[in-house]
Amino acid sequence: MLVVSVSLNVILAHKLNEVRPATSTAAEPPLQSGATVPSFDAIDLNGQARRVSYSEVPQPTVLYIFTPSCSWCARNLDNLRELTSKKTPEYRFIGVSLSKDGLDEYVKAQGLKMPVLHGISDETRKKYRLGATPQTIVVSPNGQVMKDWVGAFAGPQKTEIESYFHVTLPGIRSAS
Repeated sequence: MLVVSVSLNVILAHKLNEVRPATSTAAEPPLQSGATVPSFDAIDLNGQARRVSYSEVPQPTVLYIFTPSCSWCARNLDNLRELTSKKTPEYRFIGVSLSKDGLDEYVKAQGLKMPVLHGISDETRKKYRLGATPQTIVVSPNGQVMKDWVGAFAGPQKTEIESYFHVTLPGIRSAS
């Protein structure tokens, strides 16, 4: 009986880890709603310097922070595609990769339909409390954080994101 119980607990723990979204490993908590964040400089996929300024557009900006090697980012892609397809008129979406390694190939292979930037400074990473991926930050045109979610769109976080954006998301892909 004990062996069966332990075996079931091991199986259940393994299943739980398969569906649990990534969580922040950063020492600092996510940005708080109402915090002000500065414009920042980055590099686009053509190697051109770009400045992300929030006041240049009338709608809020959604920064989707990822890395090409992040398994949770890959599992979250269907959610990201659904969100951008439904909400692009209301929000400006910008992908920000924390790594250049494999980025061009990743963007092409995944068919991301938003500007993708990389090469942000360590100072920007610190100010935006970036580290764990994926991370989704909504910033108003006056530079105030409206929301900051760290992790894939799963479980209660998926429900919160669906409610916030008024969309239904497909959920995360199973691990492959």
